[in-house]
Amino acid sequence: MAERRAITRQRTFLNGRLAFQNGNSSEDCLVRDFTDAGAKIELPHPHAPDSFELTIPSRDFRASARVAWRSGARIGVALTVAPPAPVVAKPARDDQRY
Repeated sequence: MAERRAITRQRTFLNGRLAFQNGNSSEDCLVRDFTDAGAKIELPHPHAPDSFELTIPSRDFRASARVAWRSGARIGVALTVAPPAPVVAKPARDDQRY
């Protein structure tokens, strides 16, 4: 089979977690392939929502995920990683007393 991805995925065996319904529901998964742009995950069943948040605790990774393909309990997802929040410098406090 010809590779259709722009970025070759790294084979992994990582524990992951899907969160959906505004964080009210979640379930564990196994992350089998992974890049910052996509992943292949396995679930214990063939049912998953079309979009969810994927976390991989061992990589300190969290991203929004959208299902790209399904094959039984295996699901390919496209990931959207949110950029880190900008660091806002706090003004210096004037604690000097006169």
